[in-house]
Amino acid sequence: MNKISCNIIGDLLPLYVDGAVSEDTKKLVEEHLAECADCKKAAEDMRKELVLPVHETVRAAETSFLQKMKKTWQKRRIRTAVISVAVTAGVILGSYMALTIPQWIIPYKPVDFSVAVEDGMVCVYYTGKGRINCSYGYDGEDEFFLYFAQSPWSAYVEPLLEDAEQEEPYRYQIDSVDRIAKVYYGEFSKGLDVLYGKEAEMAAQTELIWIRDEASQ
Repeated sequence: MNKISCNIIGDLLPLYVDGAVSEDTKKLVEEHLAECADCKKAAEDMRKELVLPVHETVRAAETSFLQKMKKTWQKRRIRTAVISVAVTAGVILGSYMALTIPQWIIPYKPVDFSVAVEDGMVCVYYTGKGRINCSYGYDGEDEFFLYFAQSPWSAYVEPLLEDAEQEEPYRYQIDSVDRIAKVYYGEFSKGLDVLYGKEAEMAAQTELIWIRDEASQ
């Protein structure tokens, strides 16, 4: 085989230094470098001038890329955490609203209600299942209209959170027995402008659950 000139080796050196030649070409160049001191020195200089700067550039680029990826990952973690908190808060709020906003009137059952005069005051007691969420009352001339309402929370959840042995009946104090002669129970409109002067209509729509007698005074 004819000896390869230094000019040809010089053309191949950049590709050889970058590792972009075939195994046969690599072997051919290395055989020449083993015999030619000038080409060997040229290859060493090229490695210092080309390989190391390229390597540093790549490493710097990799470092920059990793830093950007780290910042992006941290931002995504924060975003994911914020979204998770928001979703959790939404679920909790939605569940709370679903348990507290819906209301229904508690129907009157003699076994669940009682009216008593205590210290001269007329009081209504509820001893049925669940807790009272809210109560509504309207004061007539000598009669009183009221009803109790429950929500899913007060009816089903709240009783589970309290000690059944310490359970006390719900007590609603109305007014002096000297003034209150009748107590009616049942749903009615709560606006005073709507109710005023319509006690007779309210009495027809509700149920009389207590009437004063001489013994009550």
